[in-house]
Amino acid sequence: MSDPPPPADSRPSSQDPETLPPVEQPSAGFIIQLFVIPGLIVLFIVMLWLGFSWLAHRGTNPEEIVRQMRQNKANSWQLAYNFSEELRQNEQYRKNQALAEEVASFLNDLLDQPLPPKSESGFGGTNPRSQEIARRGFLCKALGEFLVPPTVLPVLIRAASSHGDDDELRVRLAAIEAIALLVENTKTPGTDVSPELLALLLANSENEDRKIASRAVVGLATTGQVEATKRLEEMLGEAHHVDVYYNVATGLARLGNAACLEMIEEMLDPATDRALAEETNPNERELKRLRILLNALRATRLLALNNSQANLQSLQRAVEELQAGEKNPQVQIEAELTLQTLANRDRDS
Repeated sequence: MSDPPPPADSRPSSQDPETLPPVEQPSAGFIIQLFVIPGLIVLFIVMLWLGFSWLAHRGTNPEEIVRQMRQNKANSWQLAYNFSEELRQNEQYRKNQALAEEVASFLNDLLDQPLPPKSESGFGGTNPRSQEIARRGFLCKALGEFLVPPTVLPVLIRAASSHGDDDELRVRLAAIEAIALLVENTKTPGTDVSPELLALLLANSENEDRKIASRAVVGLATTGQVEATKRLEEMLGEAHHVDVYYNVATGLARLGNAACLEMIEEMLDPATDRALAEETNPNERELKRLRILLNALRATRLLALNNSQANLQSLQRAVEELQAGEKNPQVQIEAELTLQTLANRDRDS
């Protein structure tokens, strides 16, 4: 777009200065048009922005959100999501023992109640059953954000222990993910985790449902326990869904265990499509392909950082080939970062 022409009074003029019209005092109407009206518009925009900001933050007090959720309002699932996000961003809330106890008690009460009956009425998020599943799932996520494990673990273990149908399975999966997050955020290296927690994750890793098993192995890797590492190594030699294998590999990489080398090398190969066989939607297929590549690159970096002795030349070649052939910019960035990590490791060793 070209620049606007300069104001008329700034243009060169061939007129004699004596022929120019006299300078007049600007009228009130002119001043209103020039200054007041734009000022009012700006003020309106600022007030509108402040109003939206107030609405967005209204009710973000965690205690108030929990109180509103207990009233079983129609937007209770949205409140649960807002609550989990508020916790994620505020460490002071995450350390609040009384707040954690209140949320754990609330979820425990909900688990005592059956889900609303299946109904044809309502669509998607407007269906009471769907809303309740979402609320319980977000509450699990919120509990995983807390930094007070003894308070929140019992109810998370309960939610992660069983399910009656596919709807309840979604809550169970959310609870297992929350447990992995909780352990990652709170476990001190070299310390043990709850025997009950470890037993739960070990049992879930043997579940025939790949969704359960793939999440359980992530939790096992976060514990860093000898029994967990042994189980992950065993799973590489067992029959599992490819999604489970890939999560096992990334878990072992996190632990610096070179047993995952071949599996990560497979994940780095963009021509490997056995994990995509079940994806019929082209967009979903591409998203999963990219997710596998990105996870493999990050797993390579974890292995390089946590195991200074393992020979990672095969992974380096795989990353170089990936960088040369892959056009996705995010993969390119992650590949470059991974090669830098490998180069720094070789230089320091």
